[in-house]
Amino acid sequence: MYTNLDVAIKALYVIVAFNLVCIAFIYAIKLRNIQRRRLNDRFQVKFKDYLTYVHANLNGVEPLRVPPWTMNEVEREAMQERLNDMMECFSGWQRQKLITLCEDLGLVKHHLARFNHRSYPVKLDAAYHLGCMRAKEAVPALLELLKEHRLNSSLFVVARAVAKCARSQQDLGAMVQVLLQHNKKCYELIVDIIADSELETVSLYTEYVNHENPAYIQIGLIGMNGYSDPAASSAVYRLMDSEHEDIQVKAVDVYLKSSRLLPRNVVSKLLSHPNLDIRRLTLDALGNIKNATYVELMKTSLADADQRVVYTSAKGMLKMGEEGMVALCESAAAAQGTDRGEFMQRLIDEELKHLSMQLHDLDKLMQYNTLMYTYDKIFRKHTRMYRVV
Repeated sequence: MYTNLDVAIKALYVIVAFNLVCIAFIYAIKLRNIQRRRLNDRFQVKFKDYLTYVHANLNGVEPLRVPPWTMNEVEREAMQERLNDMMECFSGWQRQKLITLCEDLGLVKHHLARFNHRSYPVKLDAAYHLGCMRAKEAVPALLELLKEHRLNSSLFVVARAVAKCARSQQDLGAMVQVLLQHNKKCYELIVDIIADSELETVSLYTEYVNHENPAYIQIGLIGMNGYSDPAASSAVYRLMDSEHEDIQVKAVDVYLKSSRLLPRNVVSKLLSHPNLDIRRLTLDALGNIKNATYVELMKTSLADADQRVVYTSAKGMLKMGEEGMVALCESAAAAQGTDRGEFMQRLIDEELKHLSMQLHDLDKLMQYNTLMYTYDKIFRKHTRMYRVV
């Protein structure tokens, strides 16, 4: 019994000692944070005029001068954070002036030295700051760290630093290759990282869409999705028949967005495609083009087996002016008494209601009157009161 009591007392002493150590540790961290906050507040006062000078002279011809005093460690960290924020906000020669200032302040050299530290958190922090400063001399070391890095969220911090510092498309290609080796389908994230590069990337994406590896093709298609250059449509045309369904959909999306003129035979092929998303993408594109020559092709989609395609086709035809409205109303009238006919008629009624709430807009008013007149004429409804300006 006494032995058990002694053990319990000793355990209690250990627990109390452990708690005291934890309290002391937490208190030390809190004191350190308070001290850093005070030093940072002092920095705000001390460097207020200098930061005003930097902002005021960003548009000037002369290079930015360094502060006329030596900074301690906390001040250097605070200055680094301020300059990082500014470099992310500005671009072009204004950003270049800030990068040159970082070099003159010795910040680039400081973080290059930290990159050789044994501690991984220190290396990661240095990689982040070198990326913000677009330090091109850091690319080889960053790529080496990327190759050795295990798969976690920090991997993309290093990858983004490589993209920001990239000297050529070969650097970007090396970064993409390393990321794809992890076999994770993070294609959108990779494209977002590439977008941080100051290099021209259209040719890189064009090269990728012609690659044999489907992963590279995915990246190329996602990257080209924001371009409206007709050259993009020719680059992705062959991919619309790819054996990979997701590549087909992305290729069609890029093709429709980049083509100024859609051949009728291609439109007809896409509207009869077995993939639902491709049929809907095509109808959306035709509706946005607002060219009445496609009305007859869109009219065939009103007989589609999927109601979502019928809805997209009807919405697109309502954008086609009088010809589209007439074709839609005629199709609805021909299908009266069926579920499809009631569905189309309900869509027309909803569009009339929607337009009736925007009659202060002249274009909406004209659409409202045109649709109402067409609807009443075809369905032989009672004469309604039309709105005028």
